[in-house]
Amino acid sequence: MNILNVCDSPDWDIVAYQALHTAARFTKLGHNAAVHCQKGSRLWAECEKLKVNAKPLSLKAKLGFYETEGWEIVNFYDPSVLSPLFLKKARARSRIFISQFKLGSPKTFARLAQLQPHTDLFFGACNSVQEELISAGVDPGRTFMVPPCISIGRWESAMLIKPAMFQKRPYRVGTVSMDPTLREQELFLMMAREVLEVLPDTTFMLVGVKSEKLRAFARSLDISHKVDILWERNDIPEVMAMMHIYAKTSRRPGLSMSLIEAQASGVTCVLPRLKGLSDFTVNERNGVIVEPEDPLAMARAVIRLIGNPGVCHNLSKMAFDYVNNNMSSVVVANILLRLYEDSARAAA
Repeated sequence: MNILNVCDSPDWDIVAYQALHTAARFTKLGHNAAVHCQKGSRLWAECEKLKVNAKPLSLKAKLGFYETEGWEIVNFYDPSVLSPLFLKKARARSRIFISQFKLGSPKTFARLAQLQPHTDLFFGACNSVQEELISAGVDPGRTFMVPPCISIGRWESAMLIKPAMFQKRPYRVGTVSMDPTLREQELFLMMAREVLEVLPDTTFMLVGVKSEKLRAFARSLDISHKVDILWERNDIPEVMAMMHIYAKTSRRPGLSMSLIEAQASGVTCVLPRLKGLSDFTVNERNGVIVEPEDPLAMARAVIRLIGNPGVCHNLSKMAFDYVNNNMSSVVVANILLRLYEDSARAAA
């Protein structure tokens, strides 16, 4: 099949990651796959690294008029601009799909719903996104939940060492956050202070936005000697290998790539009950769910897990198994290919 993934955002995020790794898997399976993205972006560079065909976005494409001739399948990933008139013409020669990963405003989903007459299927990356599409007026029969994918091989080596790690002390609790407001990071540090009141040997790791304000906040809590603040890193698999527990202190709904990476690394995860973020977690089965913006509740969950290495191991194993069985790039690419093939047959 000739498959074109279109990602018009310059950001390197969960959306760009999906466009890249599904195309890489399609290529490995012998399909002609490419990624339409901004030249010079991180996504463009990652395509070159994985030897995935990258096609530059022209000014015309940035206005919503993409070149789709010659492509049987065109999948738009969280499109920022799409013209209904263009889609109507493009659908005469290509099957059109829209993958939505982010939970946006009602206006965002209403705009997507307007494209329904010219779109074969809408893929929601989690149940919450699929529900938003349906609430906006998309026919439920034209939506399908396709989970985010992860290239599992990069992470499973970290998972293999976790059974032994859970027997060792002190425990290391970490998080990854790119929240520019720093509120998520502050909640993590507040949680750390509560844990240290009970388990003073615990250590913490905070990865993400570079800001000296975080060091100052840790000092104000008198815990800076227990927290490694690492800023943004390119060696996240190695970072995850050093963690026992991943504490996600998000305040807003939405999927988190770092949470999926932690689960794929065998790190036990504590996370808030938020749409999208907790969609793939069953409390006390493959993670622990607490109420959002409650550092004390998160601290209590972390303290309980540190005191129960067997529980930690079981939760991490279940989380890895879920990601491996449902979110590996192999599984997700196969799901997409089956949906593409079914759509093509129905249109024939």
